[in-house]
Amino acid sequence: MILTLEQVIGAGMCDPNGRLSILGALTLMEDFVTATMDKMEINGFKMRREYNAVVVFSKNHVQFLKPICWNDKVTVSCFVSTKSMARLCVDVCVKNTQGEIAMYGRTEVCAVDVESGRIRRLDAVGIGDKVVAVPALSPMEWEPFEVAGELVENVTVRTSNIDYAGHTNNVEYIRLLLNTFSLDEWRGGIVPRELQVAYVSQSFLGDNLAIYRENRLGNERLFTIKKDEQDVLRCALRW
Repeated sequence: MILTLEQVIGAGMCDPNGRLSILGALTLMEDFVTATMDKMEINGFKMRREYNAVVVFSKNHVQFLKPICWNDKVTVSCFVSTKSMARLCVDVCVKNTQGEIAMYGRTEVCAVDVESGRIRRLDAVGIGDKVVAVPALSPMEWEPFEVAGELVENVTVRTSNIDYAGHTNNVEYIRLLLNTFSLDEWRGGIVPRELQVAYVSQSFLGDNLAIYRENRLGNERLFTIKKDEQDVLRCALRW
């Protein structure tokens, strides 16, 4: 199935320059991915109650292709583009009023057992043949990247960072990374072009997270978040 809705970009979705922010884009993706899965009866609360599992995002990839600004009217479509035994790829396509693809995102979703933390097969948590994949509208190749090496900040997971599954929400991780930028950088020449995120492991309330970064040539910055020397997240931001 394809969920399609029209939406106006609100001020809360924008950065200090009035453009759709990275957090705004990821929140939009999260909302549409979860709404689309719910339409297919893939509901995280139901899954926990019936199968003792939770739905988690394992990867995010978003490309900013055309300007999207405050008060812009857009059409958002969401659908499953790939299905395997253990994972779904759910795509979010944002088109402007000219019908051009202005933003395209892909979220990789899997089911994790609440007690063991292991990934479970989709057919074991009620996700069967009723999920039909739709051809992607834009190529979204995943590029592996190196671990960042410079420690820049230590943060503690707080109550507002936690989602329904009891772990740190995927968008909250990116908020922590963006806080390492200066306001002058965001008001300067940084216009996000692409973001890739791999959620490697989970963190929970009270965990101490170490944020590492590394600047690369060609307007790219790598990030790694670690908990007790274990990678929690790896990220690449390009502008």
